[in-house]
Amino acid sequence: MRHIIIGAGLILALLICGAGAFLLEAHWEMRGIAPPVPEPATLEERTGVPDAPVHISYVNTATQRGSGPASLGHPGFLLEWSDGRSFLIDVGMTPEQAVAFGRPMEWLLGAEPSEPHGSLSEQLGPAVERIEGIGFTHLHNDHTGGLAALCAALGRPVPVFQTPQQMELENHTTRPGHRDLEEAECALPVRLEGDALFPVPGFPGLLAQSAGGHTPGSTIYVARVGDTMWVLSGDVTNSMESLRLNRPKPRIYSLFIVPENLARLDVLRRWLADLNDRPGVEVVPSHDIDRIVESGIPPAG
Repeated sequence: MRHIIIGAGLILALLICGAGAFLLEAHWEMRGIAPPVPEPATLEERTGVPDAPVHISYVNTATQRGSGPASLGHPGFLLEWSDGRSFLIDVGMTPEQAVAFGRPMEWLLGAEPSEPHGSLSEQLGPAVERIEGIGFTHLHNDHTGGLAALCAALGRPVPVFQTPQQMELENHTTRPGHRDLEEAECALPVRLEGDALFPVPGFPGLLAQSAGGHTPGSTIYVARVGDTMWVLSGDVTNSMESLRLNRPKPRIYSLFIVPENLARLDVLRRWLADLNDRPGVEVVPSHDIDRIVESGIPPAG
């Protein structure tokens, strides 16, 4: 019996050491990703082009209410140009994926069950045909899970634009999202060219800013629609309140669940809050469905 206990203890110790080394490697990689953020004037100049998008909307694939008043949404965002083409940022999840994704938050945080609203492709219907480009704020599978269903609805190839960091770097949290892209029949990967702020070719007025902080390939999208510059900030924060107050996520989350670069996220929160304080700029965190509604972005369709 004593030998069994000692053996079990050694196995447990090895597992803990292995997990620790795994996390340390992911944190070390994240520390090296800190591209410069652009000045507001640069964003104004590079989004203020004649052929900029003319409309923005969202499709929420699922909602989950936590123990407090806030609701967690899982949307995709659509930018549309005057010629009818649209660009999709994030694809949300299918109903089955949304239910499964929400269960850990039910068990651990006492959240209500996730409420699916239908996949993005189901909700868009014929408007899917106008999608000519796709981008992702990052490759967690609550942002990439609906890609297979979208491909089935499209039935044709579509470019998926990625920063070099998003295309080339990964850790254990983004590996499933990378797999979603690799297995998607319609996805044609396109590597964006530039420095840290990338123009998206073929879609004038749309910029992709390499961000880091949350995942190796985290990307912030910026576009001007009419008099408003929209900044889609992904998961830098999960709520607008946290961004305004420069409040980090729970430390246990950032250290052990999703290995984040805390110093980098502090830089990004401050930068985004400064942008949001400027006239004509609206910063929108991906999951804050209340903020999305408050900002004036209409639902698609």
